[in-house]
Amino acid sequence: MSDHHREPPSPEALNDAIRTLWVRAGEQQRSLTADEQRIYQVLVAAWAEATQAEQGLAA
Repeated sequence: MSDHHREPPSPEALNDAIRTLWVRAGEQQRSLTADEQRIYQVLVAAWAEATQAEQGLAA
């Protein structure tokens, strides 16, 4: 089945993923790994874009 028609994640889902990265690192008392930092940056950018899109729809 094609992935072309999937809905983008909601800001809430992206925020949950961001928090999960930090919680896991915190539980292990460590900083984010290089891979986790890259994932974090992508998630934050996607969250910002999704938040802007929702604000545009509300206006």
